Amino acid sequence: MPILRYFALLFFACCFVSGLKAQFTPVGQWQSHFSYQSANSVAFTGDKIFAGQANLFSYSLRDHEYSRYSKVNGLHDVNIRLLRYDLESGYLIIVYENSNMDLMKGNDFINIPDIRNANMTGSKHINSVYFENQLMYLCTDFGIVVLNPTRAEIKETYILQQNTEILNIYSLSAYNGQFYAATSKGIYTADMNNANLQNFASWTLFDSRIMPFVLNHNNQLFAASTDSLYQYKSGNLLAVYAAGSTITNISEGIQDLYICERNDTRRCIMILDNQAIPIDSVFSVNANDVCEVNNHEIWEADQWEGLIRLENRKDKSQMIPQGAFGNSFYNLSQAGEDIYVAAGGESAWEPLLNSAGISKYHTGDWTWYTRYNGFPAMDSVIDITDVAIDSRNQYLYAGSYGGGLLEIRPDNSTTVYKDNGFLQSQIGNPGANIIMDLAFDSHNNLWMTNYGAPTQLAVKKADNSWQSFALPFGGGGKYVSKMVIDNEDQKWVIAARGSGVMVLNDNQTIDNKNDDVSRLLTTGAGNGNLPNNEVLSLAKDRNGKIWIGTTDGIGIVNCPESVLTNEGCDAELKIVKYDLNAGLLFQRESVNAMAVDGANNKWIGTNNGVWLITDDAEKILHRFTKDNSPLPSNAINSIVIQPYSGEVFIATSAGLVSYRGEATEPNNTNNDLFIFPNPVPSDYSGSIAIKGLVENADVRITDAAGQLVYRTKAQGGQAVWNGLNYLGERPRSGVMYVFVTNIDGTESRSGKFIFNE
Repeated sequence: MPILRYFALLFFACCFVSGLKAQFTPVGQWQSHFSYQSANSVAFTGDKIFAGQANLFSYSLRDHEYSRYSKVNGLHDVNIRLLRYDLESGYLIIVYENSNMDLMKGNDFINIPDIRNANMTGSKHINSVYFENQLMYLCTDFGIVVLNPTRAEIKETYILQQNTEILNIYSLSAYNGQFYAATSKGIYTADMNNANLQNFASWTLFDSRIMPFVLNHNNQLFAASTDSLYQYKSGNLLAVYAAGSTITNISEGIQDLYICERNDTRRCIMILDNQAIPIDSVFSVNANDVCEVNNHEIWEADQWEGLIRLENRKDKSQMIPQGAFGNSFYNLSQAGEDIYVAAGGESAWEPLLNSAGISKYHTGDWTWYTRYNGFPAMDSVIDITDVAIDSRNQYLYAGSYGGGLLEIRPDNSTTVYKDNGFLQSQIGNPGANIIMDLAFDSHNNLWMTNYGAPTQLAVKKADNSWQSFALPFGGGGKYVSKMVIDNEDQKWVIAARGSGVMVLNDNQTIDNKNDDVSRLLTTGAGNGNLPNNEVLSLAKDRNGKIWIGTTDGIGIVNCPESVLTNEGCDAELKIVKYDLNAGLLFQRESVNAMAVDGANNKWIGTNNGVWLITDDAEKILHRFTKDNSPLPSNAINSIVIQPYSGEVFIATSAGLVSYRGEATEPNNTNNDLFIFPNPVPSDYSGSIAIKGLVENADVRITDAAGQLVYRTKAQGGQAVWNGLNYLGERPRSGVMYVFVTNIDGTESRSGKFIFNE
């Protein structure tokens, strides 16, 4: 084969590129990126502390290391309500807000979806768990469900029904051979050995007071309302402690009781001895749950600080892994290798009063920009909507829903721009400078959409002077949201609330408005031909085309440079055939987000998950939902792509995840050829990536004898091999050679890697 002889000679002539660089997340694999700043439950398993809320994490008391758990590596759902550990069976039970459950032992997870999937009316909420004889008694809003963890099955259910009313079961305990159930109609008791506990007649009312908590502590029966603790004495429950604020939880230690109390002015953990006498307290916490490691050390699930260790039951240390500041992911931005999370935002065009600020992700590390860690200007600049970085000086700019524009310089000094004559308040809402989106043009002018203001576009020019523009609204409110700038520096702006898309061309003369041209694009031939006037997202692809996502699919403007000419340029409503039926592109889907990868493929985010389609939209490459992938939710808020790694970051209504895509930004040369993993382990079944390539490079893989094993074309700047030859077999172990060239052969490169069968 002459071509192989050419490549063999090329290999010895070119520099050898090894695979000794740092390894990356393999192509086709997922990562989760959650915040651990808030926790609502905590459990001690003997060697680890587990805590969670949005997702689960643990801290090893032996190795002093964190482990994170999500749908990426074992969990079957998101949003944890309760964690409890059963010492006898060795299982940690993970209860989710939707009543789904996982049982965890070691690194193995067993899903128990029975309650979540039960076909029943009314609430299926799981309130607490009681352990007895290696059985788990789940206290729910419809009864007591008995779970056998070793067999991973529901054993039986006790429904306590008074006349036609099903009682909510808040908690359960056992004392002197009797079950005690705290219900919505008081505390009921029954013989533990009664074979007919499903029959309400087997249960007797013990105390008619509504008490969410009942527990056996050191062979003494206690119960608690939201304001008092009671102890069983001489046949009655007698008050032994009056809380200073609302009791939200009670946890047992070896000797002591830990009572979480909270209201607007008093948040604490009260420590009571086994006679219910207060002996200590912990303030400066916002405790949801407590577990005891020993009588000198407790751990606390905190609403504000995640997991807290309290040594000597006093000395406080926050113990959380790296992550975003909060679990609100309103919008994503990308600059270089960095991904920025804007916590948001708005809902139905009303502020959220979200102070979670900005989180920056850089190759596994997180940096926070918030009012809580050195940025006092963010006391007033909340509800961050978007982030943009000036490539000249690395100044960070953040828009907010009401607080104007925040500038953060590399030394962390800040300036807030607001009501400066160009940035303006929303009409009828003085002081509310609402910025929905930011974008730099090709001359480093920073453009921003000024929602509801008299002038809806403002620009901070490269020389730091300002200008503003009024867009041609045809009546109604002056509402603008997201924006994209095309290859001609024309500004494409979503006219929010169902008004279409505005296009402005200032003809590169920002201060001379006499030559400005603008147009409103709407539905209908000749008017813009949008699929719907309710526009949700915009994207510019690698060919300069503008993709417009609406509540009823996508329109593609193939000639954006002509959209403001007399001839105009309507959007193409492309007909595609993805299944048995042909239809308009994403018709009847709300296209919330779009992103373009290095191969010009399009990532489309909707309320029904994520699609990856080819550059011409003719073929679906991937389809991800919460049911077939680690996506925490099908409702997609934003998508951005790290161009050099090809990692696709997807912000959903329930958290942030990323997927290592096949395409990367192409290089100008093949000099940065990099192969990973290298070496390829024998048990590795993922994709092998060859990156750092020129666009659409020809890639060939041969064995040591020069036999062609695989040939493909790069997706942008990366080629992917599944580790199988043309016969669908795994090649024999040995050195594999990679030969790369562009179409005309002027950019050729070679490398090699170790492949283990």
